[in-house]
Amino acid sequence: MATQETWSGKRQEASHREQGHEQRRLVEALERRDRQLELLTLAAQDLNSSLHDLDLMRRLVWTAMELVEAEEGVWGRVMDGRMVIKESLWREGRVVEPRHVVFEPGVGVAGHVLATGKPYITNDAPHDPHVLRQLQRTRGFYNLIDLPIFNRTGELLGCFELHNKKDRQPFTQEDLRLLEALRAFAGVALENVRLQDAVQSERKRLAESEQKFRRLFESNLIGIVFGDTQGGLHDVNGYYARLLGVSREEILAGKVRWDALTPPEELEKDRAATKEMLESPQGVCTPYEKRYVLPDGRVVWVLLGCAFIDEERVKNVAFVLDITQAKESEELFARFLNSEQLAREDAETTLAQLRLERNLREQFVSALSHDLRTPLTAAKMSAQLIPRQPNLPDKVYSLAARVRQNIDRADQMITDLLDANRIRAGQGLPIDVAPGELRQVVADTLEELSSVHGERFHLRGETQLEGAWDVRAMRRIVENLCGNAIKYGDPTRQVTVSLVLEGDEVELSVHNWGNPIAPEDQEPLFQYFARTKSAETSGKRGWGIGLTLVKGVAEAHGGSVRVESTSEKGTTFRVRLPRWAKPPA
Repeated sequence: MATQETWSGKRQEASHREQGHEQRRLVEALERRDRQLELLTLAAQDLNSSLHDLDLMRRLVWTAMELVEAEEGVWGRVMDGRMVIKESLWREGRVVEPRHVVFEPGVGVAGHVLATGKPYITNDAPHDPHVLRQLQRTRGFYNLIDLPIFNRTGELLGCFELHNKKDRQPFTQEDLRLLEALRAFAGVALENVRLQDAVQSERKRLAESEQKFRRLFESNLIGIVFGDTQGGLHDVNGYYARLLGVSREEILAGKVRWDALTPPEELEKDRAATKEMLESPQGVCTPYEKRYVLPDGRVVWVLLGCAFIDEERVKNVAFVLDITQAKESEELFARFLNSEQLAREDAETTLAQLRLERNLREQFVSALSHDLRTPLTAAKMSAQLIPRQPNLPDKVYSLAARVRQNIDRADQMITDLLDANRIRAGQGLPIDVAPGELRQVVADTLEELSSVHGERFHLRGETQLEGAWDVRAMRRIVENLCGNAIKYGDPTRQVTVSLVLEGDEVELSVHNWGNPIAPEDQEPLFQYFARTKSAETSGKRGWGIGLTLVKGVAEAHGGSVRVESTSEKGTTFRVRLPRWAKPPA
């Protein structure tokens, strides 16, 4: 009887101990769940407070390791179609180890996640078919869980992977659900960071482009006027103020009006130009000549072109050139024509040159008025729409990209104009020479041009050309020559770009088929404002400075450019450059 009571007591004691253990496990599980919920709540706030991708990914991995009690975490980005692991983070001591491990699609766990876009769990890493053996032995992990990271549109951005759960416990589906919730927070945070970076980048680009336009405005290469069709002047640069003999401050104070300086008989030209601008879809007018009569009695002749810059078609920008001396020369030479045959011949030659220069300037002002106004207006309209889309980040990003593209177009026009004037003044172009591979530069440029013109380009020649050049300047050569080949060449045939190494020199040539360039047009083709007769009669718009820039870039590298053009062989522009160019002294 005593023995039975003893055994009964022991069973009751064991039962009480088991119940106690079960209660402690239940309490620990509840405490762990509370901690996990707390971590997720904090992560939602913490991840969205990050301002940089690197900081955000580290916070994501630290939180993930705490959430499922893992020893190590890694993260990577999708780059050029491959998954690149960037860092390892160790929970103990919070150590960060830089890494650069590249996984091709389908290779390794990260490559498998890249290929499938799905999470992956293994609790037997040494024998798992997707785990790379050498990597597992080197890193020493026995189980892992890997999750892809997506943005709002479903694009795969990267992944994060955790190793070695505490006490060699297996990773579970519950762990996966917790990490998927954390991943959702991270995807939104990454998108917000990218949007913030894009907006900041666009603001910076807008500021830089505004600064460059201000540089043109203040360079006084040409008069620039912001006014309206009613005679008002809102802002002008120094060139225009000096032209009128007044200060810019007087103009800004509203003390000067352009219609008050215009004789009544000249106002008819302004009214005709305004009418043309109102009827033009682009809001521009043909450049025209007019004269001002200043308060001191001086007569100033100008050539100007105008374009509207507002939707109401009231405010405009005008580009103005002083042609007073040319007009006076015309009158002087016209008088000389009646004196003597020799003087007449000389005068006619000079007069033809002046008229040619005037025509070139007129074409230039017309092209500038039209081409510069287009991206500025598009950028302005897109910028005005951005504040109206506060809750549509994708729309804001699209509009910001449109602003950037149009400002970049205007910026390139301004840069080309300033560089062409520098070449014309004999100053030469500044270049930034650095070692590089020329064939890749040419191939990348042709790929970008193909996105606009289609598969029109064929690159042949050297497979690799190491040397020293200004990469941006070389891109300008290829863009200008290929742009001309597309514009004036046979639209049904390919444009061929060749690279040939000859000793210490490289020849870059661009060939197209089509109507040849007349021999008399070939020599002056690289001069400022020069265009061939066929280009003038084609109706295709151009500034006449593209080949000037090509020549300037080639000479800045210590090279040269020439053209060959016949009906039998087509047209080829050949640029010869030293392989190891040196910056100008």
